[in-house]
Amino acid sequence: MHQIDRVLLRIGRGLSWGFLAIAAVMVYEVAARYGFNAPTSWAHEIAGVLAAVAFVFGGVYCMAERSHMRIGLLFDGAKPRWRRLAEALSLLCGAVYLGGLALAMWPISQKSLFRFSPEGAWLPERSGTSWNTAAPAIVKFALFLGAALFLAVIVLQAWRLLRGRLALDPPDREP
Repeated sequence: MHQIDRVLLRIGRGLSWGFLAIAAVMVYEVAARYGFNAPTSWAHEIAGVLAAVAFVFGGVYCMAERSHMRIGLLFDGAKPRWRRLAEALSLLCGAVYLGGLALAMWPISQKSLFRFSPEGAWLPERSGTSWNTAAPAIVKFALFLGAALFLAVIVLQAWRLLRGRLALDPPDREP
């Protein structure tokens, strides 16, 4: 396993706790809203940002771990040559898509996140809600960063495939 894979897996495991945080925030919101008639102005916005970031980096995590979805019926029964071809085709398609997404998201996230007043105050894109956080800017930058990291994992796996060092069988998992 490459050092990049280890780092991405560590990041993915850390961000997976975001789903627990989402559940806790939603439980708090439901209790506050229906138990005490005091809804929050921040719960949905926080849950949305946590979910977006966790899902974006979840794809990177799954690719680094090689646990992404595949059509087992077709892939597992194929000969090694066809499996290598299918893997190469999927990596190529993923690289084209994620390269385009990263290229498109950079100027969007840059305009959203890196905005400053003439005095130098940070003015990121805001949500427009009562809490008015920088959630849209954070999510847009996370999408750019996630696409770039996902692309890096795909390029690394394509390099391994070309060198004959990529296992075509998904790693065994304990139930």
